[in-house]
Amino acid sequence: MNTIKNGNIILAFLLEVFAIFVLGYWGFTLQSSKIVRVIAGLSAPIVMAVIWSIWCAPSSSYRLEGLYLVALKILLFGLVICCLLSMKQVSMAVVFGIAVVINLGLSSYFGTI
Repeated sequence: MNTIKNGNIILAFLLEVFAIFVLGYWGFTLQSSKIVRVIAGLSAPIVMAVIWSIWCAPSSSYRLEGLYLVALKILLFGLVICCLLSMKQVSMAVVFGIAVVINLGLSSYFGTI
């Protein structure tokens, strides 16, 4: 059981890193002017990282609890799924969404949410 719990913690970290990567890639590949792409490509992952570090990080003094934390994670990961869909990466969006559901479910079960 400990192996599954530790594997889920690793999955959570990989989902967070992948989400930041997707937001940056999405911003840099927008069909817009170069300056808009650069601003979106740099600011989207930074905003995600700041929000995550303030309200979702386990060591944060302002960390949300319970349903508020789950709702924020669903919102942030849902935004990443929308970005993947806007880039026509449907398969990747589905796999990412399933991984998020599994991760949040196991995190809730193990009390690591």
